[in-house]
Amino acid sequence: MRTLVILTMVILANFMFAQNTIKEKSFERKGLIFGLGMGVGSLSLNTNDTLSNLITATLPNIKIGYMLSNRFALLALLPGANYKYKEKDRGYEGILISGQYWVKNNWWVLGGSGLTFDAPAFYTIDEPKTAEFYTGLPALTFSTGYEVWHKGKFAMDLQYRLFYGKSSIANNGFREGVSNMLIVGFNWYKEI
Repeated sequence: MRTLVILTMVILANFMFAQNTIKEKSFERKGLIFGLGMGVGSLSLNTNDTLSNLITATLPNIKIGYMLSNRFALLALLPGANYKYKEKDRGYEGILISGQYWVKNNWWVLGGSGLTFDAPAFYTIDEPKTAEFYTGLPALTFSTGYEVWHKGKFAMDLQYRLFYGKSSIANNGFREGVSNMLIVGFNWYKEI
């Protein structure tokens, strides 16, 4: 029994020592960053005090920017969610300036603000002059993600995104939305 205890302690000590000496492989981020994401989640819309909650998809969730350091990027972000209004597909989206910071090698956080867009899906527009395009302030986002795969200059991450926006609609009305999305993101880094 004593031999078994000593052997177990030696194996555990070697295992713990090995864990402490393994160096985390760093992924180098430089230059331009281009990201594309798709996912699902919930969208809560308040239109002139009429509340609706929907399960919705999000696509394409584009981000374009530049790595100012290996841990911080300045980005233009286009988040959003899709929904149906009067039997037509619409997007509750935004154009935001945001900062993305890698807290750890694979874990990042992002925050930003900008302009809200509430518009029909491009494939539903028959006559652009009669399409209902709405904008407004503010648009805010917070997201966090974890990069689960790297290869060359590519990275794939799993992310959670909270997006809030408010737009002015016809007849002095408003539409306010909050989306909570789980997204799979694909990112490409390009040195220039």
